[in-house]
Amino acid sequence: MDSAASGEVEALTRVIDLHSLRILVAIDEHGSISAAARSLGLSQPTITQHVQRLEERLGAALVARTARAARLTPVGALLARHAPRIDASLTAAAAELARALGRRGGQVRLVAVPEQVGAVLAPAVGRLAALQPHLDLVVLEAPDAESALDMVRGGRADIAVAPTPLDTRAGARPAALRTSFLFAEDVVALTASDVAAPEGRVEPGSLAELAWIRGSGTCSDAVGARIGRGTGPRDIEVSRADAAVALAAQGRGVAFVVESALQGVDLPGSVRALGLAPALRRRTIAATLPEAARIDGVAAALRVLAAHRPSPVGVEAILDARRRSAAHRARFAPLGGVGTLPHHAEEITTMALTSGTVARTAAVTAAGALAMAGCTASSDPEPTSSAPVAVGVDTGEEIDSITVALPGSLSSLYVGSESGILNYYVASVAQEGLVAVDSTGALQPALAESWEQTDDVTYVYELREDAMFQDGTPVTAEDVVFSLDMARDETASPGLAYYMTNIDTVEATGDSEVTITLAQPDAAFAGNMSTAGAAFITSKAFWEEHDGDVGTSESLLLGTGPYQVTEFVPDSHVTFERVDTWWGELPTVKEIRIDFVSDESTRLLAAQSGDVDIAFNVPFAQAEQWESLSDMRVEYVNDLSYVGLYFNTGVAPFDDAKVREAIAHSVNRDAYVSTLLKGHGEAATAIMTPESLGAVYGADEAREILAGIPQWDYDLEAAKAALAASSVPDGFEAELLTPNTGPQLGTAAQALAQDLAEVGITLNVREVPIEEWLASLDPSSEYGINYMWYFSTLADPAEIPSYLIGLDNPAQYDNQEVLDLLTQIGAEKDKAARIDLLVEAETLQAEDVINVPLWWGQSATAFADDLGLEDYSPFTFVSTWPAQLYRAG
Repeated sequence: MDSAASGEVEALTRVIDLHSLRILVAIDEHGSISAAARSLGLSQPTITQHVQRLEERLGAALVARTARAARLTPVGALLARHAPRIDASLTAAAAELARALGRRGGQVRLVAVPEQVGAVLAPAVGRLAALQPHLDLVVLEAPDAESALDMVRGGRADIAVAPTPLDTRAGARPAALRTSFLFAEDVVALTASDVAAPEGRVEPGSLAELAWIRGSGTCSDAVGARIGRGTGPRDIEVSRADAAVALAAQGRGVAFVVESALQGVDLPGSVRALGLAPALRRRTIAATLPEAARIDGVAAALRVLAAHRPSPVGVEAILDARRRSAAHRARFAPLGGVGTLPHHAEEITTMALTSGTVARTAAVTAAGALAMAGCTASSDPEPTSSAPVAVGVDTGEEIDSITVALPGSLSSLYVGSESGILNYYVASVAQEGLVAVDSTGALQPALAESWEQTDDVTYVYELREDAMFQDGTPVTAEDVVFSLDMARDETASPGLAYYMTNIDTVEATGDSEVTITLAQPDAAFAGNMSTAGAAFITSKAFWEEHDGDVGTSESLLLGTGPYQVTEFVPDSHVTFERVDTWWGELPTVKEIRIDFVSDESTRLLAAQSGDVDIAFNVPFAQAEQWESLSDMRVEYVNDLSYVGLYFNTGVAPFDDAKVREAIAHSVNRDAYVSTLLKGHGEAATAIMTPESLGAVYGADEAREILAGIPQWDYDLEAAKAALAASSVPDGFEAELLTPNTGPQLGTAAQALAQDLAEVGITLNVREVPIEEWLASLDPSSEYGINYMWYFSTLADPAEIPSYLIGLDNPAQYDNQEVLDLLTQIGAEKDKAARIDLLVEAETLQAEDVINVPLWWGQSATAFADDLGLEDYSPFTFVSTWPAQLYRAG
């Protein structure tokens, strides 16, 4: 651009003001000067003056006026088209400036179709108002999804929550908007007809001859199109979902509606709610302008919306899949409960988004380093083994108090309601299970001093006579039965219920005896009766006193462990005091304070100031700084975590095995471990971790067995050949989301994107808040390539494979042979035989290129030099870990 042209553009830039742009948008929307004035709360002459002034400065007409109306000229329409983005960018800048100046405030406008205002927006607004009361939240309604999206495009709303056409996939995203997948709902058939419905699902074709209830409030047209059924002579037309449900409840026809239409509806016994076979789902997205996503309040609202899950309805086939997903989601990342916003989350989110240039530069630099490392990385690296850190001997001295820095935020202490991995760490301070897990992963007595398995499905536990709750009341068999029943209740304990679904009965068979009977054999069940699994025993009287609302700042938590909760401030801290009611030996530490400190730099500063005694999850990027602290040490341990890629086979072109093979050959896992993790991890060869085989095999033998599972070596020429033989030989474009709590995942993804670019595949990597990443793992999302970041607590070798390749897996991988193997694994008592079957199942999925293992992780924990910990292992922090602390001298 020459200097004259540049000067002209600069001059035009100076005359455009935001207020005038908003006026042009209002005129375009309302079609007259007077209507635009009313919508903006201004007088008609004021509007006219603003327009005339801008026209004079630009030397061009912007509005064509008639006696009754006004419309934008082509120049005016051009400015109005750019106005929402300019508005969003300036608002984002103002929000950052307000934060820098220590000011608060802001408005977030959310719009949805009528049916989702109550089901989605209302609970999200309530949650957001509680977390960030300074926000001015506005709820708007649009007649349909496209109108809601247009309101965002036109700057009249900040976020649109909108359903998408049934079963749409990538390529159908709304133009000019940043979209986030929120959730998917099954389409449910309501019928009074006696039709075959194996496992709670019905084939729509079997209902084709019946009268259908159709119309805009139903999904009948989409179901009819699937089976080739048009409008029938007895069909009924309605315009609202509640009308369709009401007519179906009276037996007037078959209604096909989404799950949310059944919330609060009590169907008569003559009407069944059935899932469809195959399932048909409707996705719901949140959409905003890309610039608006940088605004603090908008970013916070998007996080809350992404954490929303539809309320369960009584369709067992759907509930089973949801239970499996909810239970495993808790183990996906080292954070507190799903849906919690870290303290000062708006600052953290904005920082991550607004430092985009620096972040991208750093990522590209790191990716380049990985690429270079790949030239020399060993093809068969030895697993990392950190040198043991010298720790002084136990002096026997009591410790008045310690402070623990937790790298996340908790809003509830009860693991049943909020079940992130860090919730386990905190709850284990105060609560116990019937059994405990020792440093090797073996089960040991806890509240039950002994137990036995009397047959394939029956477990009998004998309680300790001296077991007491922290309030001094004795533990009874009735308390145990009640606690386990509450853990089984998916309303009271959504985070635990899945792990208890195989329980048939829990009974008090004696004053101190509890008998659990399973519906079918499960070789891994025994571990679930620990706090590493799903057993957190509390007092029935305490639960009932607080109407089940336990784990809050008002009710706190009551257990049988050596420490009692004395204070809990959600998203801030929790404190514990030692009690003398525990059956075990009195611990050394008298008081524990756990601070929730999400920001990595803040945790490091606290440690540098001497305000931290233990810090969980020290980031590897800061490891050298932590190691250099004069009064702290850093210890590393394999943490049972698995990181890998998986492909959603329901999304094209990832339904093509050759496409999956091309990407698998582009993964440089050895370089990721050596360069990115700085050796604190191990290139993974399987979904199972070596530690999960530890009950049968030593470390070397376990690694040898897992290395026998088929591998896809890093080979870009082989990747190019696979892509050339695929359905997209000229390449394609895809997006990979990474969680902002795992920067190492983002850097690895950037390195992968560089290698894929050489192959001919464009991979766009986008870092998103943890809630949005978790939502994207739903198999109904539009993402075909995904990360899996899973933390096991029990090291059961079947835990992660059963989720990633079992029933209702996130990859939509349908292999009956694998499912049959997993069924056998559940019933197999012999541990070596179970591992053999698991290797066989993993081999099948590896050959089909469904999951691509990247690394098995380590975690780093920082300890004060004068604080020792006995038997530090992957299982330490999911049992009564403070009892293992001592003063080192």
